[in-house]
Amino acid sequence: MGKTLTIRLPDAQDEALTTRAQALGVTRSELVRELIDRGLDEQAMARNIGHLKGRFTLSSKRGDWRGRIRDRNWR
Repeated sequence: MGKTLTIRLPDAQDEALTTRAQALGVTRSELVRELIDRGLDEQAMARNIGHLKGRFTLSSKRGDWRGRIRDRNWR
């Protein structure tokens, strides 16, 4: 294992972390590492698709999207 990181958590977060780790059957450290990995992955994806920001437009007609959904789900 690499480095040691010390953080201070409010009591509510500490209890929630312990409860979640027990429910998943992992240690608190394993859970924190997994949560950090997820957070870092999300940031990487934001950087990868950031160039698409503002390129998608939605129709200004309020009923337009409702009609398309109704047409495609015609059951």
